[in-house]
Amino acid sequence: MKDIIKKILTDKDIEAIFEYVIDRLYKNGPVSVCDMEILSLLKLYHNDVFKEFKNSILNYMALFYKDIKSNTLKEVVFGQYKKYLEAKYSKHYTPVQANIVKGIENNNCFSFSAPTSTGKSFVFMNKIQETKNDVVVVVPSRALINEYYLKLNDSIKDKSVNVLTFIDKINTRFAKRNVFIVTPERCRELFKLKNDFNVDLFLFDEAQLSDENSKRGLYFDSIVRRCYKAFPQSKFVFAHPFVKNPESQIEKNHFKSDNLHAVQFNQKSVGQLFLCTDDLWNYYHFGIDKTIMGKQKHPCPFDPIEQTIKNKGSVLFYVSKAKIYNKKFINRFSKYINLCEDIKDPKADYYIEQIKEYTGGDTNSLRSHYSQLISFLKKGIVIHHGSLPLQIRLLIEQFTKDGLCRLCFATSTLEQGINMPFDVVFLDRLDGSKPLAVKNLIGRAGRSSLDKEFDFGYVIVSSPGRMSKFREIIQSDEILDNVSLLEKEETQDDDYNDFKEAIINDTYSDEYNLTEKDLQKLSNNAVDPVIKDILNSVFHNDTLIPLKILTSTSQNRLELYAHFQKLYSIYLGRNLERGEQNVFNTAIKIILWQVHGKTFKNICWYRYAYASKSHERDIQKKLGQNTDRLEAAFFTEYKDLPDKRINVYNKLDGVKAKNVDYDLIMFDTYDYIDKLIGFKLSDILYATFYKYYERKTDSRALKLAKFIKYGTDNEKHIWMLRYGMSFEDIELLEKYIDDINSTQIVFKNSIYTIPDEDKKSILRFLN
Repeated sequence: MKDIIKKILTDKDIEAIFEYVIDRLYKNGPVSVCDMEILSLLKLYHNDVFKEFKNSILNYMALFYKDIKSNTLKEVVFGQYKKYLEAKYSKHYTPVQANIVKGIENNNCFSFSAPTSTGKSFVFMNKIQETKNDVVVVVPSRALINEYYLKLNDSIKDKSVNVLTFIDKINTRFAKRNVFIVTPERCRELFKLKNDFNVDLFLFDEAQLSDENSKRGLYFDSIVRRCYKAFPQSKFVFAHPFVKNPESQIEKNHFKSDNLHAVQFNQKSVGQLFLCTDDLWNYYHFGIDKTIMGKQKHPCPFDPIEQTIKNKGSVLFYVSKAKIYNKKFINRFSKYINLCEDIKDPKADYYIEQIKEYTGGDTNSLRSHYSQLISFLKKGIVIHHGSLPLQIRLLIEQFTKDGLCRLCFATSTLEQGINMPFDVVFLDRLDGSKPLAVKNLIGRAGRSSLDKEFDFGYVIVSSPGRMSKFREIIQSDEILDNVSLLEKEETQDDDYNDFKEAIINDTYSDEYNLTEKDLQKLSNNAVDPVIKDILNSVFHNDTLIPLKILTSTSQNRLELYAHFQKLYSIYLGRNLERGEQNVFNTAIKIILWQVHGKTFKNICWYRYAYASKSHERDIQKKLGQNTDRLEAAFFTEYKDLPDKRINVYNKLDGVKAKNVDYDLIMFDTYDYIDKLIGFKLSDILYATFYKYYERKTDSRALKLAKFIKYGTDNEKHIWMLRYGMSFEDIELLEKYIDDINSTQIVFKNSIYTIPDEDKKSILRFLN
């Protein structure tokens, strides 16, 4: 067969093409990108004929969950296989799903790779429920933690099972076993409590994270090895998308057993069509395998994005973070943005109000805290990237799953396993993108439904010139390194090498998340007078000095920043450069706001008021002065520390004060809180003050350590946080709790008077 796209579009040899692709499907299964593309084209352009073959196609794809009938002898063979799987597993498993179950049950370590739409999460949910003892699920992102948590909370009705997003020994009076859903960083808590748990199953989802050439990749491998060392009798499962050599996990982590197995599954459950577009938004079909589909592109007689929007479907645009920040995506895709009308749905209003409450943003463009991100949601337009606050990301992902999203503009952060399928995936960029990340995003095109239909989606590249690069990505094999970073040569980065050495030599502190070398630097005599200066600056007797007094003069602020800088310099073993000082001072300012109980919304408002000179503009307006030419304040954006190359520059240089973008302030604030403070500085500061408390028994140091780690020093509040409640939950639920400790939460009877919506975080602990 040749030039199949052209033949399908010109109604030529249609019966022969059906016979050709169905024969291949019967013999090989749904493993070929090309076969699935042909089926998608036939479904789109020759649906009347497709209906005649639909039953055979769905049977040969072994999509048994669609409850397909068997009409021919060949179909009966598949029908018998379906009955066999149902009898064996009591589930409507596909052959791939059944093989995943078999691989888990028959092996001590099972590593596999499968396309995005295989339905592995359905298998995992069942295995987690069936496991008798504790389970640890390790995922790359906190957003994926939430996805697992919601599914498991819904599916595990037995309240004697703790479903937790952190490692902790709680609710011991009632809990018979635990399901922990954690990132590699949170998983370290397991080793402190390893004698308290009996882990039957470790499940590493999106395990390609181990291939990151970074501290995170190094840390992932270290967690795998330490889990294997601490729980050698447990089962280990590694899941990846689109990886050629899943056995790399077994090889690089030196699993020793007779029962080890790795397999790559290529079976697909949805079809995909591939198109490109020109500058005038004309669309063209093209094929991946040129020898079969044809070398030329062929005009598509309709606009697939416009059609999808009108049919209430959803479109993902893969764009750069720069285009989101500078708003260029709005002009670029205005044709489609303008097609989206306001959504009239109470669920959409609920999500928008939740996001407004959390961020402090507004949908009124005439108000100072106007947020385009929130305003776009009214039209079903979603923005998704790595600097989006986690709470907002979770709400937006739920917004999308509820069918409210029409357009989603996202960076590659969406590829980290979040189950958000789309009808169309538009790739605005390929250059500099990792092939595996692109394949993962492409895997989101096409919704696998329970309907007795052949499901397919559209994948569109942004110009004909990118067709070759796209074909290369699709046809390339994704090979993971089979040698761990733990065994590779040292780099030029001393910090990385120290971290690696501590992991290898088992001198890494799980309690403080720092190396022993770091802890020694933060515990020597040189640091004591600096810590004392900090404590004297933030406490009066044993009480925190109010924020207004603490920052009442620039001299107070600068002295306090200087104390903290001195402490961080001792940790680094060098003085900070000017650019580093600006970033560090901003981080300390945010930490002080947090210590004094300021919410994310409050902090965004403070930073926006400063950057936009809102107080100064209000005064000038009252005096009848024009504020249009007033420049924005000097603003230091988030940068990772330490880094001597950070320049001293104003992120808002040339921006008028009235035009400061609230979304930019929000994203930047979250980067500081999550990536710099949460991921680095909080560990350093907590260890510093806690170790000082141990040496000097200064209660102020213990209090400050707790504030930095938990955001409070109130023991009841800390226990509530340990049970998974947020500060918002604490404010709402504290008065309904009589007592709380490691064994249980004792509720007052009045807890039953409040709606379930307000007590979602504690429903599992209510008996």
